[in-house]
Amino acid sequence: MFHSSSALFLFLSALLTTANADTAMADTECVKGAVVPEGGDYSDWPELFRLTTPNPEDPTMANMDETAGFVDPSVLLAAGVGFTLLDPTGFTYPDKVKEIPWSPPVNGTNDATLQELRDENDYQYADIVVVTAYNAGYYEEHIHAGGDEVRYVIDGSGYFDIRDVNDEWVRMKAATGAFISFPSGIEHRFAVDESLYIQAMRLFPGSGAPDWSSVPRSEIHGNNTARDAYVDTFMCGIDPDVHHDHGDDTSGANGRGLFVAGALAMVASSLALLA
Repeated sequence: MFHSSSALFLFLSALLTTANADTAMADTECVKGAVVPEGGDYSDWPELFRLTTPNPEDPTMANMDETAGFVDPSVLLAAGVGFTLLDPTGFTYPDKVKEIPWSPPVNGTNDATLQELRDENDYQYADIVVVTAYNAGYYEEHIHAGGDEVRYVIDGSGYFDIRDVNDEWVRMKAATGAFISFPSGIEHRFAVDESLYIQAMRLFPGSGAPDWSSVPRSEIHGNNTARDAYVDTFMCGIDPDVHHDHGDDTSGANGRGLFVAGALAMVASSLALLA
């Protein structure tokens, strides 16, 4: 009986240790999103807003939810989105046509600020594309697993819909001069606006071939390395496509706590019988 009591006592101690560890984990609450410095100057950012419906009938229209007001840029900054306003006026770019790949012309008038951004971020590859119609493929919600998405609007305009860290849409009107970067793994989509025209530069880091491939949200299912890394970095490891009921989840610390409580009660009963 002594050995049985000792074993049960050790088991009880282990369960108590687990319970204390779970309590400590629960007390350390993760905060979603990157830390955004207070007092930043975001006056160059375009207007950001919520949509009237998650899936607008005509994505080329603004579809702004007027009742929600504008969204502060800190919401997208927290999601890892970057924005810089440049001015392409006066510099040498193709006239409303694509150029793949593109390099600053040797005898052209080139933008030193753009080149500085390219050098700082190792954007060795660049090309220029033109979109003149709504493309349903671009508007399917997706991620880029091969690298960050970097776009510079040289002419025209369009809409980027971007998921914030709470999995809600934020719409950005990307007009001429918008230099935008999205981290790999963030879910987004794009549509031209009612003008049906945008000319944009695509940039990609490194010396290798660019990877423009995309993965639709419907095909990710929690099994994509880039998406998992984004979720871990910006969303406290909680992927809304995987943890559908994370708000009432009992599979984590709360679930373990219920298990431990039940086990403790069982052990206490066993000790009483052995006494």
